[in-house]
Amino acid sequence: MRKPSIRRVLAMVPALVVPLAAAPVAAASPAHHLEYFGGDYVPSLEMYSFNLNLNAAIKGRKGVPPITTVDAIRWAASAGFPAVDITAYYLPGYDTHTMPTVPTADIMAYADQVKALTQQLGLAISGTGVFNDFADLDTARRALDIRRVEFWTDVAARMGAPVMRVFSGKVPADIGQYGWADITRTRIVPALQEVTAYAATKGVKIVLQNHGDMAATADQTLRMLDWVGSSNISVIDDTGYFRPFQATTGLGYDWYPDIARTLARSDSIQVKQLPAGEGTDVPMDLDRLFTDMRLSSYRGFVPLELLWVAGQPGYPRDLPTPPFDQITAFKTKVDAALAETKTEPFDVLRNGIRTLARSGDVAGPVRGQLYDILGQADGHYREARPGQAIARMRDFLNRVANPGPQSHLSDIAKQQLTRRMSALLTSFTDVFGGSPADPTPASTDHRGAPLS
Repeated sequence: MRKPSIRRVLAMVPALVVPLAAAPVAAASPAHHLEYFGGDYVPSLEMYSFNLNLNAAIKGRKGVPPITTVDAIRWAASAGFPAVDITAYYLPGYDTHTMPTVPTADIMAYADQVKALTQQLGLAISGTGVFNDFADLDTARRALDIRRVEFWTDVAARMGAPVMRVFSGKVPADIGQYGWADITRTRIVPALQEVTAYAATKGVKIVLQNHGDMAATADQTLRMLDWVGSSNISVIDDTGYFRPFQATTGLGYDWYPDIARTLARSDSIQVKQLPAGEGTDVPMDLDRLFTDMRLSSYRGFVPLELLWVAGQPGYPRDLPTPPFDQITAFKTKVDAALAETKTEPFDVLRNGIRTLARSGDVAGPVRGQLYDILGQADGHYREARPGQAIARMRDFLNRVANPGPQSHLSDIAKQQLTRRMSALLTSFTDVFGGSPADPTPASTDHRGAPLS
């Protein structure tokens, strides 16, 4: 008798499905989490999507339709977002180069107003963040940024934001002299340790965002966390900023394994349209991204952020209103992909074989053989042996390509089953390591943990 599908198990355990109005718990266990998540993630509107429009309202900039922070929050609720990510850039007194420029009491009063508004609208606050540069050559500048992060952490706590986003820092001019590791250990890590310890006293977690800077790859980002050595720091997994160190874009880089590799140590995943970065034209494969996410232990918020490039369609300066339609369209795509990926992939393949068998596109012994291989792969996955599951998934592809005597697989069946299994195999190797084309089963995950 086949084990009940993970989807049915999830349906019997409502607590595993994240309620929309509550902050989800982002699992950050170091081991791979081998339970496909068929529940609901919580999309959030990253306010940076309105960056030009918000700055038009806050700083009086001309030539772009303005929107206030409060109005952007209200719009997010009306557009169906269950959460908002309120970057500190859009709060009174924020300045990238100085401590706040207005009285603290005024800033805290505004934080109270934002908190009350989100509660009234039924919105969660998924996080906030600042701009900082902990790699700067100037010791005084780094010290200022530490003070700035600590101040805005106070505001985050007052506002009810669970995490404070920080950056590692731009690649400094002396990188050739000292190298990545030395600069990271002597400048970035001590600063991160200081703000992380401070944030812990306020009930706020520090999240380090990979940004194509000193944290350009998953390896760099996770090594920083290891060197900080605190449970109060994790990652905001920026899906549009993994790239080779010092590269200007991610073109030609396989960013999906880096995204997947950081998921288990993330408290937020920032979903963007272009994984290679702004100004590129390779679209995010949302089905692959969310299948990877559901295979992982990640259960946190899913902030959506749109970036804009002058001269491209939809640039906010060229629109009569803020980019409401563009944000809504992206949210619609994300919602559809999240819904499409909820069903356990092995169940999708089983259902596909049944449908193809009814139409006569799959017949003979190969039908039972494919079911058996799927059952074995599924069982290995559930039993925390993804390396063996990957090997059986490759066996499935081989059997589809060579169904054997007295069996029939139509070209349509071969195409459909190959496409679906290849996509699942790709996601498995994103999350657990190895290569989809590698005939040798993966033996460790991306972090070196045994797979079987």
